[in-house]
Amino acid sequence: MLTRKSSRAIVLNKQNQIFLFRYTFDFFADKESIWITPGGALEEGESFEDALKRELFEEMGMELKEQAPFVFYRTPMYELKNGETVRSEERFYLIYCEDESFSYDGWSESETKRMTAGKWWSVEEIKQSEETFFSEDVVGIIERLSRGEIPKEPEEIV
Repeated sequence: MLTRKSSRAIVLNKQNQIFLFRYTFDFFADKESIWITPGGALEEGESFEDALKRELFEEMGMELKEQAPFVFYRTPMYELKNGETVRSEERFYLIYCEDESFSYDGWSESETKRMTAGKWWSVEEIKQSEETFFSEDVVGIIERLSRGEIPKEPEEIV
């Protein structure tokens, strides 16, 4: 079984909105589009923290100057079109964002093909939406973090 390690960023603005990309997973057996956090796979020899910095710069044009807290993790399993199973090891880091602009300039060909939109989402918009999000408890995650309830140790999310 393949393992795919990735760093992801929970990016919140001053209004406690979360920034998400609409991403189409065309390589999974169940092709679906979901709203996901910025981030991606670790490259050869790269740490989770280095991957986070690289991915934020590539996907949003954001330069991470200090270490972000590692707050959540998850390990979902996915089936690829070829029948192979992939275990995803995802670490989520908390980023507070002053500048709400982002740039598509660093996107790879793969990202340009699969990421169809970027948007700041409020809790109310998510509650009213019929879209699929990276976590079943995205609202609870945002509400907790907005109240300053940052886990002292990383917690598992679904």
